[in-house]
Amino acid sequence: MGLTNAEYHARPEVSKSGLDLARRSPLHFWNRYLNPDRAVEPPTDAMVLGSALHARVLEPHLYEDEYIAAPEGIDRRTKEGKLRWADFEAEADGKIVLKAEDAARIEAMAQAVHRHPAARMILRLPGKCEQSYFWTDETSGENCKCRPDWHSDDRRLIADVKTTEDASPRGFIRSVMKYRYHVQASFYSQGIGADQFLFIAVEKKPPFAVAVYATPPELLERGFKEAVEDLRLIATCRVENRWPGYGDEIQSLTVPNWLSDEPSENIAEIEGF
Repeated sequence: MGLTNAEYHARPEVSKSGLDLARRSPLHFWNRYLNPDRAVEPPTDAMVLGSALHARVLEPHLYEDEYIAAPEGIDRRTKEGKLRWADFEAEADGKIVLKAEDAARIEAMAQAVHRHPAARMILRLPGKCEQSYFWTDETSGENCKCRPDWHSDDRRLIADVKTTEDASPRGFIRSVMKYRYHVQASFYSQGIGADQFLFIAVEKKPPFAVAVYATPPELLERGFKEAVEDLRLIATCRVENRWPGYGDEIQSLTVPNWLSDEPSENIAEIEGF
C-alpha cells in the first residue's frame, strides 16, 4: 500500500515497535498507543539520522526532496550570520535540516553500502522500497502492520539497512538480540510472505564497514515465537482491559552471572554511577 511514512505510523495496527513495548510491559504499550492523554514525542537525533540514511541509500530522490545540509561557518549571533541563516531557511523551504557533519557522515555511509558487492547486488534487483503491509495474526486476532526497507518485486526477499557500532558477525549478533531484529525479520517475513530476510549492516564511524547477513532459520523461529507471545499478551490485555507494568508486589532482584563475578568495589563503575 502506497502510504507516506507518517500515514503508516498513524495507523492503529500493531508494529514491531509495538511488540517491543509490549515485551517491556503492557503498560508501556498502552501508554504509547492507547493512552488518550499521551504526549507526541519528537523524533530523536538518532531516529532522524537513521531515517535520513535509509532515504539516501534506498530512495535518493526522496533524500534530496526532504533533507538539506546546513552550511558551515555561520555565526547566528552576528547580524551577517542571521541574514545568511535566514537565506538558508528560505532555501530549505521546510526540509529537515541536517548538521553539515551529519550529512557528510550519511553520504559516506551510503557510499560504503553501495560499494559493498553483496549490498549493491541486492539493491539493484527489481524491487520496492518503503511499502506498507497489513494483515491479521491468526494466533491472536491482532491486526498487524510492517513497512520493509526494501523487498524484491515478488516479495520473496526482504533487505533491511541497519546502522551499528560493530558490523562484525560477533558484534552484529549482539545487536540482533539486544534490539530483537530477529523478531522483526520473522514478523516482516510473515507479513508479506517472504522466504529470506537480509540485514545490510553499516558501521556509523570510519571506515564505515559494511556486512550483509542472512537470518538463519533457527533465529527466525525464535523471532516467530517471541512475536506470537507478544501478540497474545496484547490481545489478552485488550480483552481484560488491564495493562500491567512490572508488577504490583515486592520482588527480589536476581544477580546476573556476569555481575556476580565482579569485585564489589567495581560495581559502581560498571553501573555507571
